[in-house]
Amino acid sequence: MRSECGKSFARRNSSQGNFLYPRDLKPKLVELILDQRTLLSVYVAAALVVTIQRGVFGFPNDYAIFRASFWNLIGNNDLYALRLDQARDYFKYSPTFALLFAPFAVLPFALGLFFWNALNALAIFFALRALLPREHWATAQILVALPALRSLQSSQSNALVAALIIVAFVCLERRWLWRGGLAIALGAIIKIFPAVAVIFALPSKDRVRAILVTGLWVMVLIALPLLVIPPSALAAQYRSWGALEQREAALVGSSAMELLRNAGITWPAWPIQLIGLAILLAVLLLRLRDWDDRNLRLQFLGFVMVFCVVFNHRAERQSAVIAVAGMVIWYLASPRQVWRTTLFAVVYLVVVMAGSAVVPDAIKNALSAPVRFSIPLTVLWLVMLGDLTIGRTNRQLGEAC
Repeated sequence: MRSECGKSFARRNSSQGNFLYPRDLKPKLVELILDQRTLLSVYVAAALVVTIQRGVFGFPNDYAIFRASFWNLIGNNDLYALRLDQARDYFKYSPTFALLFAPFAVLPFALGLFFWNALNALAIFFALRALLPREHWATAQILVALPALRSLQSSQSNALVAALIIVAFVCLERRWLWRGGLAIALGAIIKIFPAVAVIFALPSKDRVRAILVTGLWVMVLIALPLLVIPPSALAAQYRSWGALEQREAALVGSSAMELLRNAGITWPAWPIQLIGLAILLAVLLLRLRDWDDRNLRLQFLGFVMVFCVVFNHRAERQSAVIAVAGMVIWYLASPRQVWRTTLFAVVYLVVVMAGSAVVPDAIKNALSAPVRFSIPLTVLWLVMLGDLTIGRTNRQLGEAC
């Protein structure tokens, strides 16, 4: 009798949510982890922890550069001169970026750093949410979290840039041309190469208007510093920026250019980048008839995002969040096949995990920098290229049959 009463009591309280059998705990725990409020809290907490780690107990060099750039701009100082009393490297972004950093620069150092990190974290979190179907939100946010954290630890803008590319895609897909153009223009004034996102407008009937709107936004943003400095001073800043870019044009980071340089091919970066851009356009043209398929559009978005890292001659490990976000989008939008899952897992582990603290230093030292970054991402991009191309060929064969 006691046993039956005990079972009845357990069942009754379990149904009321006051008692959980061990077998009920796992789904509840999974549900909690995948809940958007939990993941949002994790992203905000990551921004806070990184702020304490770098802003209180360390020195966030990139944030210091960005912060000083605003004060140098309004003080009419050369943005692109090295000032070791402010930071340990050159400012390499546009004068407009320096102006737009004002909301963070005017705050106390640590508080501004937190809001900058939070902006980057929340931007990529909500961009993935806006892009993907509900069932893929949590998966994408979890997979992108670690590379986003690495970017935050360096106070860099890569997570924000990835988010702007995604937002541009979403806006153009929904024919929000002004918002899409603004997203592209903002990405371009941060790190030039996100301007390639204008390619998402080409399949649309509004392509000409979208390109014109984007161009208008770019011109507005280029001229925006005129609010605080005279035209002659702004022209001097752009000349100084151009001179810095010319001096660093021969330098290569973790990219396809690094692999070619290691193979003895010493071409400038721009011909290789033009070849990559031509490939993007060729793939778009090849799959234009299939553009109504949203999974195809998502795969192409992922392809473009990986391109932005592989063909960026100054890419670095903190840029991984852009490529990994693209890789995740491509994978989630593709059919589940063993080869694709294996490739995704290997590239993710090598690019994301190999540089993390969970991997012993002996393994890190055994893997050269190209093996841990440039090679897997370049191989991934080539496989994505083949997948998109073969997909069209297979469809043509199916139509012929």
